[in-house]
Amino acid sequence: MQHNMPMENMKPGMHNTFWRNDQIMVVFHADLPLRSATFSNKGVLLDKLNPSLLKLFNDELQHHNSPVTLRFLDDSEEATSIEHATFSKVSDGALSKSPAGICLFGTNTPAEDGLPNTSIISFFHIRSEHYDDESLIPKIVNTLNDRCQTLNHDLHKDGITMAFAAPALLCGGTPKTGQGCTLLPPIPVEEPCRDWHIGLPDLDSDPSLQSSQGNGVTVFILDAFPERGVISRAAQDAGKANRLLQNVDKTAIFDYSLLSGIQEISIMENTHNAGAVKDVYGRHYSVLVPDHGLFIAGIVRDIAPKANIECIRVLDGLCVGDLHTLIRALEKINNRMLPPIPDTDDKENLYQKPVVINLSLVIPTDDQLQLQHITTRPHANNHASIIETSLRDALTNLTRNGAIIVASAGNEGDNREVPDGSTRRPMALYPAAMSKDNKSIMAVGAVTAEGQPATYSCYPGSDGIATLGGEFPDVQPGNSRFLGSDHPTVTMTDPLRGIYSSVEYPPLSAAPYAQYCAAPNTNAWAYWIGTSFATPIVSAAMARIMEAHMLKLEAAGSFLPQNALKARDTLMSMAPETATWDKVVGVNGTATGHMLKAVQKCRSVGSDDV
Repeated sequence: MQHNMPMENMKPGMHNTFWRNDQIMVVFHADLPLRSATFSNKGVLLDKLNPSLLKLFNDELQHHNSPVTLRFLDDSEEATSIEHATFSKVSDGALSKSPAGICLFGTNTPAEDGLPNTSIISFFHIRSEHYDDESLIPKIVNTLNDRCQTLNHDLHKDGITMAFAAPALLCGGTPKTGQGCTLLPPIPVEEPCRDWHIGLPDLDSDPSLQSSQGNGVTVFILDAFPERGVISRAAQDAGKANRLLQNVDKTAIFDYSLLSGIQEISIMENTHNAGAVKDVYGRHYSVLVPDHGLFIAGIVRDIAPKANIECIRVLDGLCVGDLHTLIRALEKINNRMLPPIPDTDDKENLYQKPVVINLSLVIPTDDQLQLQHITTRPHANNHASIIETSLRDALTNLTRNGAIIVASAGNEGDNREVPDGSTRRPMALYPAAMSKDNKSIMAVGAVTAEGQPATYSCYPGSDGIATLGGEFPDVQPGNSRFLGSDHPTVTMTDPLRGIYSSVEYPPLSAAPYAQYCAAPNTNAWAYWIGTSFATPIVSAAMARIMEAHMLKLEAAGSFLPQNALKARDTLMSMAPETATWDKVVGVNGTATGHMLKAVQKCRSVGSDDV
């Protein structure tokens, strides 16, 4: 971890980074299914993305005065030239790899409600001499969407249609705007406890769930993660002072294949070192918080000790990622949920097995993109925004295959930048907002230990759920003329305590010259708050309920989409308490929502016998 990150340019109120400036996204639909009962159509579908498609797009852009050239992406994120842009020989088998810029989503069941048999989510590299032109991305996206009907006239002969184009949006947090921001930096725990445990009274007291620990359920965590060696070193140093970290180190699977160190640098370069963290005063700054996902993994392991946890790095160390990386991760999961091809030894196949996907991240809103001159609803006959539809095809295919998506509602109720408290509590952001149309997607808000909605939490909706996320601490500024630069006094109220691997902690304040601080001990426990950390509590609860439902099935291993929905409904019925939400945007008076009670207590005092 670096000791310092540039903070001189991190001024509140800057709204200028919502997407990668070197890529765009285009979604195509195909009637041909990705997978049949006995073979894969992947090669045939990839062949439809041929040089003539790129030429068609580039000619259209040039004709409408967009001085750019689009190229496909290869595995190194370098552009593939038109002459070599053919993928028919790249992949014919079910288990072979697609090109980096092409993600194929299919389903186990026939398409319904007008949904395509296969969605082809594609990312194109932009080559231009005008990278500093802020109007470049809006010009490309709007031109392609405006010419969609004309383009489809030519594409139709290849058996595909273009659905829409969009920026390669950022996810996790969008910098300098508060969108998706981690509310506080992590803060070291000095309380002498070796085992902080989160109990779920409603589930723990139910006879059918007392022995359920998530066995046989796979929980995917798509987030930021430290390097693998850092985690193991921290577990060794902590020893008996943090058995949860040791457990995660030994049992969780970590996948860095989609976001290597080189790719992480590329994301940072193309997002201007975007950061997704606020200091203790609510000011935006770029600091390294790669332990965000590790903290989440610890919560899942604590509540569901036997679940299979797979951590996929899709966010960089600043807790920012892009849709290209996120959708590639979702594609990997979806491929494993499709029927296995006969005569293949696919030990990782998850066909008709219970799957939970934890998404403690958000993407930008319509309002933010419209301010950047993106037309978010380009087609008169389509009321859906490109913000929503950027993720809808991927997530819908996953839920049609039986996955439950658990997503954080967002922290945009934070009014620390509006001292008079005049802000309203927003509705859940995407992808959590998709829960209103898809019951297999669960929006998660945060409440305090007393069961009151956390002041920062978005409203998860009447079909969403809230659980413990903690509340803001009491902050007493230092006496320096640089606010907070002499280490403010922070008194935590009801934070979550979780595992943390770094030997350093970010500065508490974004004040000039603030430094990273050495951890006060090797116990590897940290305080953190936010909907990001309420979300894995629900993910782990779902894993325990899914195990119980799986044991009731007559045919072992046949965990169908309807079983996943029944498990989701069971969780809602087992959360009898409700939270009352105030100041909700678009709601007169108050709104209510489900609440899962969670209590964190120390199960083993002492930390000296390492």
